[in-house]
Amino acid sequence: MSSRFTTLKAFAAGLLLAGCASAPERPTANAQGAQLAAAESRELYAQAQQQLAQRLVRRVQARGDHTLDILLLSGGGQNGAYGAGFLRGWQAHPGAPMPRFDLVTGVSTGALQTPFALLGSEAALAQASRLYREAAERIAPGFDWWFWLNRKGGLLDTSRYRRALDEAVSPVLVEALAKEFAAGRDIAIATSDFDLGTGRIWSLADTLARPDGLERARSLFMASSAIPGAFPPVMLDGRVHADGGIVSNLLIAPDREGYRRLAEALPAAGVHGPVTVRLWVVMNLWTHARPMAVDAGSVLSMSRRSALMLFWSQQPQLLQGLHDMARLVGSDHPQLKLQVRFTAIPSELAGDPAAEKLFDKDWMARMEALGHARAQSASPWDALTTIYARPPAATSAEPGAATY
Repeated sequence: MSSRFTTLKAFAAGLLLAGCASAPERPTANAQGAQLAAAESRELYAQAQQQLAQRLVRRVQARGDHTLDILLLSGGGQNGAYGAGFLRGWQAHPGAPMPRFDLVTGVSTGALQTPFALLGSEAALAQASRLYREAAERIAPGFDWWFWLNRKGGLLDTSRYRRALDEAVSPVLVEALAKEFAAGRDIAIATSDFDLGTGRIWSLADTLARPDGLERARSLFMASSAIPGAFPPVMLDGRVHADGGIVSNLLIAPDREGYRRLAEALPAAGVHGPVTVRLWVVMNLWTHARPMAVDAGSVLSMSRRSALMLFWSQQPQLLQGLHDMARLVGSDHPQLKLQVRFTAIPSELAGDPAAEKLFDKDWMARMEALGHARAQSASPWDALTTIYARPPAATSAEPGAATY
């Protein structure tokens, strides 16, 4: 989430006592247990890529137009209002309406948007927007003054957030999603496994098929958006999971291995000829840290700036990596043609004081309006940039899809 470092900075005093807020101690893993867990992670990864490929093959067969549409939603905290507004504007675009996505992936705040994006209806996207409009009153967590006794691993009381999440991820929503999952469409969300030091991909279709699916799904959404040190982590299958954005602020799934499996499976399923995979990326944040005058003589100033740059430098490199992967997949598998488009909040807005807050009502309203306006505009998509230069103003970029 883009607010990860600014949130922790706001609670700097509390973090001095963060050792007291750690989760209850668990037995230290021995070497054999660590090896088994590592092997399990590899198996789960392989299963995830195989399942994604199988479902996408089914979608190619069902669609019949040799096209797949995949939406990737990034983390970004309160800036998710931009993505919610963009999706609403896109869905209502008179000339280039939003496609029905075959797969939606999400991280952190993007994970919370995935069910509404997959449904794709005006009502569903309006509900996603309402979550951000009401966030300051109904979602924003308060400081947990008893964190040192509760030992939940976070400084904030997220009970209000959990109640809002339980209300949003309702049995009615699950029933609507089940119809889409039955047609082979899916949602994949990411968490970070802090014990193994890896990411984890979760299929929402598979999760909701479990007897405890609804409660499990809610826990996954909580885990994916749990800012470390601020929000309590979530225990999943005996391991500590939190913010998926720690590993990667985009869940690029399938990855190159998944596309290899897809390319191999298509001919066996009777699909011949090239399949176009359209990757649509909504970055719920900007791609570059705000410019600032750094006090070169201050250790604290240099340390804070380093932490921020470590996070922000990932963003343009993630997008560059996605384009590079698309190019390699197209080269390795001529039957697959990948197109990439992305939109992001203009980086010139990063210096706004409201951008540093956790949940600012006015800022979220501005971001929703901005996203909606950009989706309705003649140039909703951005040009690829580099971490070694500041990006141009958003209005100056009018690229089409990058095709590989």
